[in-house]
Amino acid sequence: VVADLVQDVRKIMLPYTAANFQEAANYRKLTIQKYCQHACLPLGVSHMLVFSQNEERLSLRIAKTPQGPTLTFRVHQFSLARHIQKLQRRPVNINSLTDHPPIVVTNNFGDASAAPQIKLMRITFQNMFPAINVATVRLKECRRVVLFHMIEEKSSEEEGGEIRQTVEVRHYAIKATPVGVNKKVRRLIQTKIPNLNKVQDIADYIAGTANASSA
Repeated sequence: VVADLVQDVRKIMLPYTAANFQEAANYRKLTIQKYCQHACLPLGVSHMLVFSQNEERLSLRIAKTPQGPTLTFRVHQFSLARHIQKLQRRPVNINSLTDHPPIVVTNNFGDASAAPQIKLMRITFQNMFPAINVATVRLKECRRVVLFHMIEEKSSEEEGGEIRQTVEVRHYAIKATPVGVNKKVRRLIQTKIPNLNKVQDIADYIAGTANASSA
């Protein structure tokens, strides 16, 4: 299951990631610093995401190469993309949307007065993806969003009553939809041309005085 999670995370990072990367067995005992020297620097890799698992927990480390910092997280729960697709009425094929990097959204990470570790997380998440130039980006390139959402909860008195911080990561497929127009006009704008062979004039179709089947 963890191997499937790794593949899903790689899809989030596309197109700037090694989607078919296979770890050499002799590298598995290396520290992140040594791994960076042997594998990351020669390939120009800016960040490493490393999953590790033992009998008690699943962990994720995010390391900035070549000199850090390294963030360590405990993975409490996750859902695989294939599980989400089974619940959707119209599943989205994410493989067709990975030609361009996703838009990064960080939510609830505070402002300039936030704690240093919160600022570091926000900056790291943002720098894992290329910046978007609003002046030159094209709308058709904006097909995905990755959301990093900070949740702060107070633990129970038995656990010390401390503030527990959790980061939710969600990956969305998005599309632009015209608003403020008739539903039938919207279908025409989105190139879903209906079959108009029973309509004398397209105005009849838009006005709703005649029916048309989907082409």
